[in-house]
Amino acid sequence: MEATLSLTDKSGVAEVRRRAIHMAHVAGLSEKRQADAALIVTEAATNILKYAGQGEITLRSYDEGGTQALEMIALDRGPGIANLTSAMIDGFSTGGSLGAGLGTIKRHSTLFDIYSIAGSGTALLAHIANAPGVANVSIERFQIGARSTPKFGQDVCGDTWSVRRVGDSLWVTLLDGLGHGPMAAEASNRAVDVFHEADPRDQPADVLRRAHQGIRATRGAVMAIAMFDAVNRTLSFAGVGNIVAIVTAGDDAQHLISTDGTVGYNMRTVRQREAPWTKGGVFIATTDGLSTRWNLSRHPGLVQRHPSLIASVLHRDFARDADDATIIVVKAA
Repeated sequence: MEATLSLTDKSGVAEVRRRAIHMAHVAGLSEKRQADAALIVTEAATNILKYAGQGEITLRSYDEGGTQALEMIALDRGPGIANLTSAMIDGFSTGGSLGAGLGTIKRHSTLFDIYSIAGSGTALLAHIANAPGVANVSIERFQIGARSTPKFGQDVCGDTWSVRRVGDSLWVTLLDGLGHGPMAAEASNRAVDVFHEADPRDQPADVLRRAHQGIRATRGAVMAIAMFDAVNRTLSFAGVGNIVAIVTAGDDAQHLISTDGTVGYNMRTVRQREAPWTKGGVFIATTDGLSTRWNLSRHPGLVQRHPSLIASVLHRDFARDADDATIIVVKAA
Protein backbone atom coordinates (compact mmCIF):
# COMPACT_ATOMS: atom_id res chain seq x y z
CA MET A 1 0.00 0.00 0.00
CA GLU A 2 1.40 3.38 -1.01
CA ALA A 3 0.07 6.93 -0.93
CA THR A 4 1.54 10.31 -1.81
CA LEU A 5 -0.10 13.38 -0.27
CA SER A 6 0.58 16.96 -1.28
CA LEU A 7 0.98 19.60 1.41
CA THR A 8 -0.08 23.15 0.64
CA ASP A 9 -1.90 24.25 3.82
CA LYS A 10 -2.59 23.14 7.39
CA SER A 11 -5.45 20.84 6.38
CA GLY A 12 -2.86 18.58 4.77
CA VAL A 13 -1.22 17.93 8.13
CA ALA A 14 -4.38 16.36 9.54
CA GLU A 15 -4.92 14.32 6.36
CA VAL A 16 -1.41 12.85 6.29
CA ARG A 17 -1.69 12.04 10.00
CA ARG A 18 -4.98 10.17 9.43
CA ARG A 19 -3.53 8.29 6.49
CA ALA A 20 -0.40 7.29 8.42
CA ILE A 21 -2.44 5.95 11.36
CA HIS A 22 -4.69 3.99 8.99
CA MET A 23 -1.81 2.48 7.02
CA ALA A 24 0.11 1.62 10.19
CA HIS A 25 -2.99 -0.09 11.59
CA VAL A 26 -3.64 -2.07 8.39
CA ALA A 27 0.03 -3.09 8.30
CA GLY A 28 -0.31 -4.57 11.79
CA LEU A 29 1.93 -2.15 13.64
CA SER A 30 1.48 -2.03 17.41
CA GLU A 31 -0.49 0.79 19.02
CA LYS A 32 2.78 2.36 20.17
CA ARG A 33 4.17 2.28 16.63
CA GLN A 34 0.93 3.71 15.26
CA ALA A 35 1.34 6.61 17.68
CA ASP A 36 4.96 6.99 16.58
CA ALA A 37 3.84 7.12 12.94
CA ALA A 38 1.28 9.82 13.73
CA LEU A 39 3.85 11.92 15.58
CA ILE A 40 6.52 11.53 12.88
CA VAL A 41 4.33 12.52 9.94
CA THR A 42 2.82 15.42 11.88
CA GLU A 43 6.28 16.82 12.65
CA ALA A 44 7.47 16.29 9.08
CA ALA A 45 4.39 17.88 7.52
CA THR A 46 4.50 20.83 9.90
CA ASN A 47 8.17 21.44 9.07
CA ILE A 48 7.42 21.38 5.34
CA LEU A 49 4.72 24.02 5.62
CA LYS A 50 6.71 26.17 8.05
CA TYR A 51 10.00 26.25 6.18
CA ALA A 52 9.20 25.37 2.54
CA GLY A 53 5.58 26.42 2.14
CA GLN A 54 4.65 23.24 0.29
CA GLY A 55 5.86 19.73 -0.41
CA GLU A 56 4.73 16.12 -0.28
CA ILE A 57 4.84 13.04 1.91
CA THR A 58 4.87 9.50 0.55
CA LEU A 59 3.81 6.66 2.84
CA ARG A 60 4.40 3.00 2.03
CA SER A 61 3.57 0.01 4.18
CA TYR A 62 5.37 -3.27 3.61
CA ASP A 63 6.22 -6.62 5.14
CA GLU A 64 9.91 -7.45 5.11
CA GLY A 65 10.79 -10.92 6.34
CA GLY A 66 7.63 -11.12 8.45
CA THR A 67 8.18 -7.70 10.03
CA GLN A 68 5.57 -5.03 9.44
CA ALA A 69 6.79 -1.51 8.74
CA LEU A 70 5.79 1.89 7.41
CA GLU A 71 8.10 4.10 5.39
CA MET A 72 7.74 7.86 5.18
CA ILE A 73 9.53 10.08 2.68
CA ALA A 74 9.01 13.84 3.15
CA LEU A 75 10.13 16.04 0.25
CA ASP A 76 10.19 19.76 -0.38
CA ARG A 77 11.89 22.30 -2.64
CA GLY A 78 12.41 24.87 0.11
CA PRO A 79 15.55 26.69 1.25
CA GLY A 80 17.15 23.54 2.65
CA ILE A 81 19.00 23.21 5.93
CA ALA A 82 22.37 24.93 6.07
CA ASN A 83 23.59 23.09 9.19
CA LEU A 84 22.08 19.64 9.69
CA THR A 85 24.11 18.93 12.81
CA SER A 86 22.66 21.96 14.59
CA ALA A 87 19.17 21.28 13.25
CA MET A 88 19.12 17.85 14.91
CA ILE A 89 19.65 19.37 18.37
CA ASP A 90 16.48 19.89 20.39
CA GLY A 91 15.84 23.58 20.92
CA PHE A 92 17.46 24.68 17.65
CA SER A 93 15.07 26.57 15.40
CA THR A 94 15.17 29.14 12.63
CA GLY A 95 11.39 29.55 12.56
CA GLY A 96 10.52 30.64 16.09
CA SER A 97 9.31 27.16 17.15
CA LEU A 98 10.52 24.88 19.95
CA GLY A 99 12.90 23.28 17.47
CA ALA A 100 12.12 19.70 18.52
CA GLY A 101 10.94 18.42 15.10
CA LEU A 102 13.92 16.57 13.60
CA GLY A 103 15.11 15.22 16.94
CA THR A 104 11.61 13.94 17.69
CA ILE A 105 11.34 12.23 14.31
CA LYS A 106 14.69 10.51 14.74
CA ARG A 107 13.92 9.26 18.27
CA HIS A 108 10.60 7.75 17.25
CA SER A 109 11.92 6.09 14.07
CA THR A 110 13.47 2.66 13.71
CA LEU A 111 15.51 4.05 10.80
CA PHE A 112 16.16 7.73 10.04
CA ASP A 113 18.04 9.55 7.30
CA ILE A 114 17.99 13.06 5.88
CA TYR A 115 19.48 14.89 2.91
CA SER A 116 19.48 18.65 2.53
CA ILE A 117 21.69 21.29 1.02
CA ALA A 118 21.12 25.02 1.25
CA GLY A 119 18.92 26.29 -1.54
CA SER A 120 17.93 22.87 -2.85
CA GLY A 121 15.21 21.53 -0.56
CA THR A 122 15.11 18.73 1.99
CA ALA A 123 14.38 14.99 1.84
CA LEU A 124 13.66 13.06 5.01
CA LEU A 125 13.31 9.30 5.49
CA ALA A 126 11.76 7.57 8.51
CA HIS A 127 10.86 3.93 9.03
CA ILE A 128 8.49 2.81 11.77
CA ALA A 129 8.58 -0.94 12.42
CA ASN A 130 7.48 -3.40 15.08
CA ALA A 131 11.06 -4.68 15.24
CA PRO A 132 14.04 -2.27 15.34
CA GLY A 133 16.55 -1.87 12.56
CA VAL A 134 14.33 -2.78 9.61
CA ALA A 135 15.49 -1.27 6.33
CA ASN A 136 13.45 -0.68 3.19
CA VAL A 137 13.30 -3.78 1.00
CA SER A 138 16.68 -4.87 2.34
CA ILE A 139 18.05 -8.31 1.49
CA GLU A 140 21.06 -8.86 3.75
CA ARG A 141 23.99 -7.25 1.90
CA PHE A 142 21.83 -4.94 -0.19
CA GLN A 143 19.70 -1.86 0.38
CA ILE A 144 17.09 -0.94 -2.20
CA GLY A 145 15.04 2.17 -2.83
CA ALA A 146 12.71 3.12 -5.68
CA ARG A 147 10.20 5.73 -6.81
CA SER A 148 7.68 5.21 -9.59
CA THR A 149 4.90 7.53 -10.80
CA PRO A 150 2.51 7.46 -13.78
CA LYS A 151 2.19 10.14 -16.41
CA PHE A 152 0.25 13.14 -15.13
CA GLY A 153 -3.47 12.42 -15.43
CA GLN A 154 -3.01 8.63 -15.61
CA ASP A 155 -3.99 6.19 -12.87
CA VAL A 156 -1.91 3.25 -14.15
CA CYS A 157 1.86 3.36 -14.52
CA GLY A 158 3.38 1.59 -17.52
CA ASP A 159 6.72 1.36 -15.72
CA THR A 160 7.50 -1.27 -13.12
CA TRP A 161 10.42 -2.78 -11.23
CA SER A 162 11.02 -5.94 -9.26
CA VAL A 163 13.68 -7.85 -7.32
CA ARG A 164 14.41 -11.52 -6.66
CA ARG A 165 16.97 -13.41 -4.64
CA VAL A 166 18.95 -16.25 -6.25
CA GLY A 167 21.44 -17.83 -3.85
CA ASP A 168 23.90 -15.13 -2.79
CA SER A 169 22.88 -12.88 -5.66
CA LEU A 170 20.29 -10.14 -5.92
CA TRP A 171 18.50 -9.65 -9.22
CA VAL A 172 16.79 -6.39 -10.17
CA THR A 173 14.75 -5.52 -13.24
CA LEU A 174 13.38 -2.19 -14.48
CA LEU A 175 10.79 -1.93 -17.26
CA ASP A 176 9.02 0.72 -19.30
CA GLY A 177 6.08 -0.59 -21.34
CA LEU A 178 5.70 1.28 -24.61
CA GLY A 179 3.23 4.13 -24.31
CA HIS A 180 1.20 4.66 -21.16
CA GLY A 181 -1.69 3.20 -19.22
CA PRO A 182 -3.03 -0.37 -18.88
CA MET A 183 -1.57 -1.81 -22.10
CA ALA A 184 1.90 -0.52 -21.24
CA ALA A 185 1.51 -1.96 -17.73
CA GLU A 186 0.46 -5.32 -19.18
CA ALA A 187 3.68 -5.55 -21.21
CA SER A 188 5.80 -4.64 -18.20
CA ASN A 189 4.02 -7.02 -15.84
CA ARG A 190 4.29 -9.95 -18.23
CA ALA A 191 8.03 -9.35 -18.52
CA VAL A 192 8.28 -9.28 -14.70
CA ASP A 193 6.64 -12.73 -14.64
CA VAL A 194 9.32 -14.03 -17.02
CA PHE A 195 11.98 -12.44 -14.82
CA HIS A 196 10.75 -14.31 -11.73
CA GLU A 197 10.33 -17.61 -13.56
CA ALA A 198 13.82 -17.59 -15.09
CA ASP A 199 16.26 -20.41 -14.48
CA PRO A 200 18.60 -19.53 -11.56
CA ARG A 201 21.54 -20.46 -13.78
CA ASP A 202 20.64 -17.83 -16.39
CA GLN A 203 22.53 -14.61 -16.93
CA PRO A 204 20.78 -11.22 -17.40
CA ALA A 205 21.15 -11.45 -21.18
CA ASP A 206 19.49 -14.89 -21.15
CA VAL A 207 16.49 -13.55 -19.22
CA LEU A 208 16.09 -10.67 -21.66
CA ARG A 209 15.96 -13.13 -24.54
CA ARG A 210 13.31 -15.18 -22.69
CA ALA A 211 11.30 -12.02 -22.02
CA HIS A 212 11.52 -11.10 -25.71
CA GLN A 213 9.73 -14.33 -26.58
CA GLY A 214 7.38 -14.14 -23.61
CA ILE A 215 5.84 -10.73 -24.33
CA ARG A 216 5.51 -10.82 -28.13
CA ALA A 217 1.73 -10.63 -27.80
CA THR A 218 2.03 -7.26 -26.04
CA ARG A 219 3.07 -3.85 -27.33
CA GLY A 220 6.60 -4.49 -25.96
CA ALA A 221 8.82 -2.78 -23.43
CA VAL A 222 12.29 -1.50 -22.78
CA MET A 223 13.92 -3.55 -20.05
CA ALA A 224 17.10 -3.77 -18.02
CA ILE A 225 18.31 -6.49 -15.67
CA ALA A 226 21.15 -6.31 -13.15
CA MET A 227 22.58 -9.22 -11.17
CA PHE A 228 24.58 -8.39 -8.03
CA ASP A 229 26.94 -11.12 -6.81
CA ALA A 230 27.70 -10.32 -3.17
CA VAL A 231 30.34 -13.06 -2.86
CA ASN A 232 32.43 -12.30 -5.93
CA ARG A 233 31.63 -8.57 -5.73
CA THR A 234 30.60 -8.29 -9.37
CA LEU A 235 27.70 -6.69 -11.20
CA SER A 236 26.34 -8.10 -14.46
CA PHE A 237 24.03 -5.88 -16.50
CA ALA A 238 22.07 -6.18 -19.71
CA GLY A 239 19.52 -3.73 -21.09
CA VAL A 240 17.43 -3.13 -24.19
CA GLY A 241 16.07 0.32 -24.98
CA ASN A 242 16.44 3.77 -23.46
CA ILE A 243 17.09 2.97 -19.81
CA VAL A 244 19.93 4.95 -18.23
CA ALA A 245 22.04 3.05 -15.70
CA ILE A 246 25.24 3.80 -13.79
CA VAL A 247 27.27 2.16 -11.05
CA THR A 248 29.45 4.22 -8.72
CA ALA A 249 32.55 3.25 -6.79
CA GLY A 250 33.83 6.13 -4.70
CA ASP A 251 34.01 9.21 -6.92
CA ASP A 252 33.96 7.17 -10.14
CA ALA A 253 30.77 6.46 -12.11
CA GLN A 254 30.56 3.89 -14.90
CA HIS A 255 27.73 4.08 -17.42
CA LEU A 256 26.11 0.74 -18.24
CA ILE A 257 25.05 0.88 -21.87
CA SER A 258 21.87 -0.79 -23.13
CA THR A 259 21.31 -2.20 -26.62
CA ASP A 260 18.94 -0.43 -29.03
CA GLY A 261 15.57 -2.09 -29.56
CA THR A 262 12.35 -3.14 -27.88
CA VAL A 263 11.81 -6.36 -25.92
CA GLY A 264 8.97 -8.30 -27.54
CA TYR A 265 9.24 -6.43 -30.83
CA ASN A 266 12.61 -5.75 -32.46
CA MET A 267 15.35 -6.77 -30.04
CA ARG A 268 18.86 -6.99 -31.45
CA THR A 269 21.82 -8.93 -30.08
CA VAL A 270 22.02 -8.32 -26.33
CA ARG A 271 25.39 -7.30 -24.94
CA GLN A 272 26.03 -7.97 -21.26
CA ARG A 273 28.25 -5.62 -19.26
CA GLU A 274 30.30 -6.41 -16.16
CA ALA A 275 31.46 -4.06 -13.42
CA PRO A 276 32.96 -4.29 -9.92
CA TRP A 277 30.43 -4.29 -7.07
CA THR A 278 32.27 -3.13 -3.95
CA LYS A 279 31.07 -2.14 -0.50
CA GLY A 280 29.42 1.25 -0.66
CA GLY A 281 28.83 0.94 -4.40
CA VAL A 282 25.60 2.39 -5.75
CA PHE A 283 23.64 1.27 -8.80
CA ILE A 284 21.07 3.67 -10.27
CA ALA A 285 18.76 2.94 -13.19
CA THR A 286 15.99 5.16 -14.61
CA THR A 287 13.35 5.02 -17.30
CA ASP A 288 13.10 7.89 -19.77
CA GLY A 289 10.47 9.56 -17.60
CA LEU A 290 13.46 11.11 -15.86
CA SER A 291 15.39 13.58 -17.92
CA THR A 292 18.38 11.94 -19.58
CA ARG A 293 20.40 14.85 -18.20
CA TRP A 294 20.06 13.61 -14.62
CA ASN A 295 23.35 13.33 -12.80
CA LEU A 296 24.78 13.39 -9.30
CA SER A 297 26.99 16.46 -9.70
CA ARG A 298 24.40 18.88 -8.33
CA HIS A 299 23.71 16.63 -5.32
CA PRO A 300 26.96 16.44 -3.33
CA GLY A 301 26.98 13.61 -0.81
CA LEU A 302 23.69 12.12 -1.99
CA VAL A 303 25.20 8.69 -2.78
CA GLN A 304 26.14 8.34 0.91
CA ARG A 305 22.44 8.46 1.89
CA HIS A 306 19.89 5.65 2.04
CA PRO A 307 18.78 4.41 -1.41
CA SER A 308 15.20 5.54 -0.75
CA LEU A 309 16.46 9.10 -0.32
CA ILE A 310 18.67 8.86 -3.41
CA ALA A 311 15.72 7.66 -5.49
CA SER A 312 13.30 10.25 -4.08
CA VAL A 313 15.63 13.24 -4.52
CA LEU A 314 16.57 12.37 -8.11
CA HIS A 315 12.93 11.68 -8.95
CA ARG A 316 11.90 15.01 -7.41
CA ASP A 317 14.49 16.96 -9.40
CA PHE A 318 14.44 15.18 -12.77
CA ALA A 319 11.08 13.40 -13.31
CA ARG A 320 8.84 14.69 -16.11
CA ASP A 321 5.05 14.83 -15.71
CA ALA A 322 4.60 14.04 -19.40
CA ASP A 323 5.72 10.41 -18.97
CA ASP A 324 5.75 7.51 -16.55
CA ALA A 325 8.89 7.96 -14.43
CA THR A 326 10.71 5.30 -12.41
CA ILE A 327 14.07 5.08 -10.68
CA ILE A 328 15.56 2.20 -8.73
CA VAL A 329 18.67 2.39 -6.54
CA VAL A 330 20.69 -0.48 -5.06
CA LYS A 331 23.45 0.02 -2.54
CA ALA A 332 26.06 -2.49 -1.38
CA ALA A 333 25.76 -2.69 2.40
